[in-house]
Amino acid sequence: MECFLTELGKTLTEKVLNKTIEKSSNIFCFTCIVKEFNEEKEKLEAGRATLREQFQVATNKGKGIKADARFWEKHAGKHIQENTETKKSCFFGFCPDCIWRYKRGEELATKTKEIRKLMKEKFENVELDRHLPGVERYSSQDYISFESRKLKYKELLDALRDDNNYLSGLQGMGGTGKTTLAKEVGKQLKTLEQFDHVIDTTVSFTPDIKKIQDDIAGPLGLKWEDISESGRPKKLWSRLTNGEKILLILDDVWGNLNFDDIGIPKSDNHKGCKLLVTTRNLRVCNQMVCEKTIQLDLLNEEEACSMFKLHANLTDNSSQFILKKGRKIATECKRLPVAIATVASSLKGQKRHEEWDISLKTLQKSVSVGGVGDDLVDIYKCLKFSYDFLKDKKAEGLFLLCSTFPEDAEISTEVLTRLGIGVGLFGDDYGSYNDARIQAVASKNKLLDSCLLLETEEGDVKMHDL
Repeated sequence: MECFLTELGKTLTEKVLNKTIEKSSNIFCFTCIVKEFNEEKEKLEAGRATLREQFQVATNKGKGIKADARFWEKHAGKHIQENTETKKSCFFGFCPDCIWRYKRGEELATKTKEIRKLMKEKFENVELDRHLPGVERYSSQDYISFESRKLKYKELLDALRDDNNYLSGLQGMGGTGKTTLAKEVGKQLKTLEQFDHVIDTTVSFTPDIKKIQDDIAGPLGLKWEDISESGRPKKLWSRLTNGEKILLILDDVWGNLNFDDIGIPKSDNHKGCKLLVTTRNLRVCNQMVCEKTIQLDLLNEEEACSMFKLHANLTDNSSQFILKKGRKIATECKRLPVAIATVASSLKGQKRHEEWDISLKTLQKSVSVGGVGDDLVDIYKCLKFSYDFLKDKKAEGLFLLCSTFPEDAEISTEVLTRLGIGVGLFGDDYGSYNDARIQAVASKNKLLDSCLLLETEEGDVKMHDL
């Protein structure tokens, strides 16, 4: 009994001592607690700034914002406004007020934990961003930070932060991930508050000047009202040069653009506006006199294999047979991200060894593609494989319907449903428009899952440039 009481006394003493040390840290480590709180608060401020910008974009486009996204932003604001005063003294200012420091330290330590929890909810809960219809959705979920891409990421980030660069170029062959990298860097610059607005528009082989103007004007809240077509460039130029820091990403440029026709300022009078051009041709960067041009290369062999595993949902614990076949298939994709993504996504969930054998042999066969340059034959072979592997007539038909639209056209589910009915895509398998729409959505999702279609920010679909 005596031993038991002795041990109990030691345990209680130890607990009291540990609690005392923990509580006393609020006094003696007060400065560290405040510093830690301020660091977390800065991260929260950046996250809230990004969210508020998304709110503004949604508002400009006339979209609603759900209550839980508003609640998060309001809750974050309360923490940001927290006073972090570190000085309070007693005895006529000669020594710190220990009682005040103890209470304040405990409060800030608790609030630091709350901020971390709040940040986790913001950045791990993808659904939060989906509560913002019409908001620009950047490509974080598509961006993979490979070692070769880290260097290009930093190079591009530095170029856009450099005050001496007005026009920067990102060049690489089709499918190397230029658009994804450009948007990821733009997102980072917006988070760092280097720019007030980051806006992207797709230029394409045949530029649609009016669409480019609308794409730029929308996020800026610019209304054309009764402005004539000839007056649009002047109004847009005036908005872009009002002193705000604006980054314009001109994606998929094929030739030298006439900035005057659009309303984009030139290097001699751009004020806070900067441009980033993505293109397949280095000649375009030279013609447009880019101050800095970054060239995006293919993935290396290990990066290609890692990307394939990611899109095929493979892990190191997957079948060794499948992993070996996957590596060989990734090699056949010529280290090109778009080819790897489409082929790997087509094979996702496939467990039969025979299917992997057939897939590899199919990709290894020589294919004749008329009117296509030798450098693109292997890429188109990969895309053709993914199309053939669908084994779904409705999904194939829907894909072919999408191919009849102009380049970079954004196609809604409603349009696809009506066209599908019109060409008899759904046969006699539907009894109402809603039945046909359900089938159109199912086919569309299959094409998205196979990376044969891309989803737009509005939830519509479009075909990849290739």
